[in-house]
Amino acid sequence: GLSGGYVSDDALLGVQEEGDTTLVNSRSFKYFDFFQRVKEQVRAEWNPADVYRARDPYGKVFGTRDRLTILTVVLDSEGRIVSLSVERRSGLPFLDEEALRAFRQAGPFPNPPKGLADEHGRIAFNFGFLLEMSSSRFNMFWQRPE
Repeated sequence: GLSGGYVSDDALLGVQEEGDTTLVNSRSFKYFDFFQRVKEQVRAEWNPADVYRARDPYGKVFGTRDRLTILTVVLDSEGRIVSLSVERRSGLPFLDEEALRAFRQAGPFPNPPKGLADEHGRIAFNFGFLLEMSSSRFNMFWQRPE
């Protein structure tokens, strides 16, 4: 079941296709520090276990399937949130809402690297929230939108 608020963050996950997750080599990765900061700020706000348990304390209602929410995020050049939307739903609206709430609450994300911005000064990326029911692990990752 979901024990405590343990957050595992050992790997940045890159989602290639539906359900196919591969590890990204974080060291070769230019903007790692910025996204690490984003993850730390979001992690401090995100409480999937609490919102899940409030609705299904014994894990009998929604089953044991892992739940993945992916947000599409747009920041301005100062790291303020311009827009936030759900790119992929988890199947449980309250988990998607919690992901949106946590990301909103965590912003802004100061000092984004200049190289991330497009010609309009916007920084767009996808940000995933993975709740692993089997191991009670909560993961977050980012990816460039296609």
